[in-house]
Amino acid sequence: MPETIAANSGAWPMPDPGLLQQDRPALPDFPLHVLPPFWRIWVAETAAAIGAPVDYVVQALLGAVAGVCGAGVVARLGRGWDEPLILWLALVGGPSTGKSAALDTLRRALAAVEKTAGREGRAPLIIEAPTTLPALLSAAAKRPTGALLWRDEPVHWLPALGCNGRRESLDVSPLLSAWSPLRTALGSGSPGVSLVGCLDPVRLGEALSGSEDGRAARLLYAWPRPAPYVSFLERPELRESDAVNALQRIAAVAGDGVVPLALLPSEQALRVFDRHLAKLHEAWPRCEGVEAAWLGKGRGSVARLAAALALLGWSAVASSAAPPPRVLSEETMIAAETLWDYFRQHARAVLSHGLSSRADHRMRQVVHWLRLNRQPRISRRDVRREALGQALDARQTLQLLEQLEHAGCLRRETTAAAEGGGPRPMRWAVNPQLIDQGLIGESPALTAATAVT
Repeated sequence: MPETIAANSGAWPMPDPGLLQQDRPALPDFPLHVLPPFWRIWVAETAAAIGAPVDYVVQALLGAVAGVCGAGVVARLGRGWDEPLILWLALVGGPSTGKSAALDTLRRALAAVEKTAGREGRAPLIIEAPTTLPALLSAAAKRPTGALLWRDEPVHWLPALGCNGRRESLDVSPLLSAWSPLRTALGSGSPGVSLVGCLDPVRLGEALSGSEDGRAARLLYAWPRPAPYVSFLERPELRESDAVNALQRIAAVAGDGVVPLALLPSEQALRVFDRHLAKLHEAWPRCEGVEAAWLGKGRGSVARLAAALALLGWSAVASSAAPPPRVLSEETMIAAETLWDYFRQHARAVLSHGLSSRADHRMRQVVHWLRLNRQPRISRRDVRREALGQALDARQTLQLLEQLEHAGCLRRETTAAAEGGGPRPMRWAVNPQLIDQGLIGESPALTAATAVT
């Protein structure tokens, strides 16, 4: 390596904090109190038993409820306004953070429901294999209540829904309609589709690429902190049978796409819902882009969450012969609004992280590589080949490095001329504040996740 003659003098600035949030910004913990009493305990014990955050367990549980209900259950808010129990849910987190464990637990419960309900001709349709949008919609159309796409793959499942088998872009309007299928006197129109899938924070840009068409605005995101370690010897027993029994009760009372089970808000619940609409109306002008679109879906999302919470509460105490719930109470609507607000804060972080400019993605990609690389000095060739996989040419890489200089992450050094009189090699020093704070090495989230496993 050529000798360094001198580095630029002067104190280093603070690095741009936006580039350091490669893992997880400060976000609220899951409001466990919003769940019905039985499910608070069940979710907490299940999370401890499998070593996952409670957030992921709740996401998987809500996805399972949506899978057995779909268009067969609606929150009836007024004349002509039905919100089907169709949910799009995204579990955001890195490897070994408990996403798969949570999904597997509820997937096994769903399998038991599929077996029982299948004998009665009411089996939910769950699709786990990679699929294209035409194939997904075709399969969903075969069930009056629709289908549930259940994917543990953290990157490709969402972009795949915007492409055909040859990776050519498709019109996604039929998929967007599947989030809220139109029902008329002649029966169901477009099929209903619920989604449950994983997203990796490091690859959010890739996963959400192109989803500004409306897909990203319909997802309810959870990006929790890694779960605290629970000794394997002290973990509670996993009670999957409770989830199986509850889901079977819910599946037994769900209607179909033509005559759904309708849950009507009480007068007090309608007042709560009306206040929620007023808050949305006030907040919407202050947002833009995908965040504004996500906020716009908050009208229906709260009602759908309320229906799911009502069914979960009923299923925990109902006998096999108990009549289905018909009313959304004030308490349930308040809980749904609180849960939606949790999702809103997580959505804001995920969307700003994943749908920022391409240049921001590249800069975060390099900073993430610096953390893993742990070198106090790097070259343009290093960055282009190792950090960016030669996605940029030499000139574009140099521009990116200059942007990282302005962001306070790097500083160009003066080096001795190359042997033979060629151009001076390019070297950059890494901000020592990053190294001193341990941000160049393993990220806190990955370290904690390793401790959990």
